[in-house]
Amino acid sequence: MKKARVMEQPQDYQQMNLFGEPETNTKPSKKFIAVYRISLVRDKGIKFGRESLSGPKQAQKIMKSLIEMQGQPDREQFCILMLNAKNKIIGLNIVSTGSLSSATVHPREVLKPAILANSSAMILCHNHPSGTLTPSPEDIAITERIIKASNIMGITVHEHLIISMDDDSFYSFSEHGLIQDMYNESI
Repeated sequence: MKKARVMEQPQDYQQMNLFGEPETNTKPSKKFIAVYRISLVRDKGIKFGRESLSGPKQAQKIMKSLIEMQGQPDREQFCILMLNAKNKIIGLNIVSTGSLSSATVHPREVLKPAILANSSAMILCHNHPSGTLTPSPEDIAITERIIKASNIMGITVHEHLIISMDDDSFYSFSEHGLIQDMYNESI
């Protein structure tokens, strides 16, 4: 059996770094590369008598409870309700806490908990502390981006709710035909 030959680098060997400047390697690097372990951490639960939803009104109640118990109702909060393949509830997550009138949301941050929880579908939700439930152009744009990103990942967005923290009123993107329109545009 032949032994593998190890080629030694010449003493004057230079390697280009990311910025194109030559870097002389005279000693082997003692640096380590971090190894990451990804895990999902279960937090407190919210009491809810069912394991599945029959409509947006029930989703609104759960999301409002989440924001009241673990969020900041006086600020805009973007949350997701995660569902399995049989549309049974598997979890909730507050994705972003913003200011009085906006919350920064990126599809990557929305999808992270959904992927970790093995979600098949999700319901998006955010509150408007102003009490106005009409979606802003930014609300519509981020919903479209999340739907496109979720589609690639194989996660269905069933709904996006804008809820009031003052009462039980809400705006349903699905009931107004916006979700279906967004799916039709993304095909």
